[in-house]
Amino acid sequence: MKYMNWLGFRLATALLVAALPLAECLAQNPFGTPTTSPPAPVAAPPADAGLAGAPTNAPADSAASPTATPDGAADQAGAVGPAPGESSAPGKKEPVLPSGPSRRLSIHLGAQRFTYAEGGQVLRTGPVSSGKRGYGTPGGSFRVLSKQRHKVSSRYAGPDGRPASMPYAIQFQSNYFIHQGRLPGYPASHGCVRLRGSDAQFLFSRLRPGDPVLITR
Repeated sequence: MKYMNWLGFRLATALLVAALPLAECLAQNPFGTPTTSPPAPVAAPPADAGLAGAPTNAPADSAASPTATPDGAADQAGAVGPAPGESSAPGKKEPVLPSGPSRRLSIHLGAQRFTYAEGGQVLRTGPVSSGKRGYGTPGGSFRVLSKQRHKVSSRYAGPDGRPASMPYAIQFQSNYFIHQGRLPGYPASHGCVRLRGSDAQFLFSRLRPGDPVLITR
């Protein structure tokens, strides 16, 4: 009997010792599952992160630098002259002119002369040299399509064998231009209308894309 009491005491003591860690765990988490500290919140990057100072993979600008365009298909693709009120030379303002319909250039092929008027008032006249036989200058009503200060021909060569220079070129139809050139006193061009240097510069500074050009015979 004494031995049984001693054995029961030892068994109760062992059970008590084994139950102590479980009691501590239940006291900390009554649901019986181990707990872990929640992860610390990570601050979101600013909205403009990566925009300032970070390299980007954006494609390079594909626009090519403007170059002088020979006459032909490239001109028909839309090489346009300065907008109204702008200069063909960088940094230089052209004079303020009347509205488009009041500016008019007339070219008389029979007389080989041009007349330029604004608001019905003639401001300048002068000689021209139009297309020779087989290369006639077209007649009719046209409009200025484009202007190019420095232009060379893609079809014809000058006396030196190089592409013919066509300064102060004013396009009025397809491959036909009004520009500075040699004036022998008779039709001698390949279809363009040649002017004296001073006249070419004057018309280049006054005419704008869209202005009327009348060519009569």
